[in-house]
Amino acid sequence: MGIAVKIRPLPKDLQQKAVRELNEDPKRIQEAVDHVTEWLQKQPHLNVRNDEQMTVAFLRGCKWNLQMAKDKLDTFYSVKTAYPELFQDRDPLSPAIQKVLDAGNVFPMPKPENYVGPVFTIYTLRNVQENEISLLETMKVFFMTLEILLMEDDDFVISGITGVVDHNECPVSYYLQFTPVLMKNFLQCIQNAYPLRVKGCAVFNTLTVFETIFNTFIKPFLGSKLRKRVTVPNKEQSKEFLSKFPRSLLPIEYGGTNGSMDDAAEQWKKKVESYRQWFLDDAKYGTNEKLRVDKSKTIEDGVITDGTFRNLVID
Repeated sequence: MGIAVKIRPLPKDLQQKAVRELNEDPKRIQEAVDHVTEWLQKQPHLNVRNDEQMTVAFLRGCKWNLQMAKDKLDTFYSVKTAYPELFQDRDPLSPAIQKVLDAGNVFPMPKPENYVGPVFTIYTLRNVQENEISLLETMKVFFMTLEILLMEDDDFVISGITGVVDHNECPVSYYLQFTPVLMKNFLQCIQNAYPLRVKGCAVFNTLTVFETIFNTFIKPFLGSKLRKRVTVPNKEQSKEFLSKFPRSLLPIEYGGTNGSMDDAAEQWKKKVESYRQWFLDDAKYGTNEKLRVDKSKTIEDGVITDGTFRNLVID
């Protein structure tokens, strides 16, 4: 499993939030991490990183429910093998990934000083046609972004994620790439393979046809809580959504004071590129389903199941 990555201590305010909202007991963190690590090492089908910080992220995202964290970690590594189109070939310097990073399709906004709260992430479909960027490649970079945030941003893990999917400048022909299978796999990975606290997501500037796509290919795959938190607002409702956030968090394009989207995207591109070796190494981790002891559990619809579909908690 490689060299262990130790656990970062939390700032006082964030630790208090973890205790209050996630049922965290600082005195039992190492005990829980050791328990999950030992379990991972005993699973013959799993080939995983020995990363205590990532294990803590999963435990926090599952509110320290040990079984749920183990199930989600199992799913996290299982989807990497089951869906190579999303989780292989993730070299940040490859031409395909560079196109997405250069276009600024996926990035979190920098956090203002002393800000504690959900990370505001922007997923935009601008520049996709002229740069021949596929929807699949933007999804790949989105998952890369989530993994970097899980590893290094404790506020992201504890406070959660919110943000915007912006369809401004998206050509109508691009919607042909929103296939049922791709959307199902993408959404099930988000809900069942990553320990996310999704606080809200608004899909801005959509074309009329997207309403059909959303109701047919997206909404059916959302759990009950996410159905309430993922919205497709009109122009006035979009303004209302953004008004909930401090202007110091938002880019100037959304009425904020936190610099431009281009600046944030360029900053994030450098961050992703700095993780090149990590992503190259990551290609070797995953599962060998032939070695799974419990044959009743299968990778189906993006979640490890025992024969029945089960949505994990989205807090």
